[in-house]
Amino acid sequence: MVVNLQQMRFIPQGAEQSLLGPIDLQLNAGQWLCIFGGNGSGKSTLAQILAGWHNDLIQGKIEGTAEVLQAPLADNSVVQVSISRQLVQQSPQLQLSGCAFTVEQEIAFGPENLGLTPDEISERVELAIELTFCGALRTRHPATLSGGEAQRVVLASALAMQPKLLLLDEAFSRLTPSATQRILTQLQRYTEQTGCSIIFFERNLLPAISFCDSFLLLNTGKTFLEAGKMVATGGLNDVFLDAIETINMPDAWRAVGELLKLEYWQGNIPHDEAQLLQMFKERYVTA
Repeated sequence: MVVNLQQMRFIPQGAEQSLLGPIDLQLNAGQWLCIFGGNGSGKSTLAQILAGWHNDLIQGKIEGTAEVLQAPLADNSVVQVSISRQLVQQSPQLQLSGCAFTVEQEIAFGPENLGLTPDEISERVELAIELTFCGALRTRHPATLSGGEAQRVVLASALAMQPKLLLLDEAFSRLTPSATQRILTQLQRYTEQTGCSIIFFERNLLPAISFCDSFLLLNTGKTFLEAGKMVATGGLNDVFLDAIETINMPDAWRAVGELLKLEYWQGNIPHDEAQLLQMFKERYVTA
């Protein structure tokens, strides 16, 4: 099992109440999970804890069972776990190394620090560039990249480490929907071949619902004590109605939510725009 959380709580240093939890979550190799939550729901804190930042960068106490790759979260440092876990956040410029003069060097920075052979480094870099469509950027200086370009490069750098768990915290926020769709399609093939598991941390319904196997919703809450608690988990149908109040979604999906409340919508929640249009036509368009 890649992630195993059972009644996991996180209590920040100096606090009496938990900031996050209780959370129950199990994730197997190759699975895709999306954790939904609005601002202040604790999803970024959870991403950082799963990435191994606890103790080194996030001070506090973890209660309950909390294991990643069958090891307790507190057992290893960030440096040790970076070989198997990678976190990509929404501000790409903050994740660039500052040690490279080209995008190609930036992507190679992580594998070089693993002491790999030049051939293996080159192989990893080429695969990461292919997966993220960074070929045209390889000779650019990282400081000249746009926000979307930088997000692709940071994602490529994470993939070059060949992690077993990839954590994506609003990692596509600066990309166009079409660019995001293309990269996620590439990542689907990659995870099928490698068994890498992916967890999204999102406040937007799309595009995660088109790709993820399961979902978890964290409460934003009106007070500190209400935030960070698990509201719902399971398939899209299990979390959708609760998510309407918390996350961003297109009006068409909100309309589905209203129809659900009125018991006028039968069946599954559509996972993409094409499915949404088809389901509306079948139900509400007459010849």
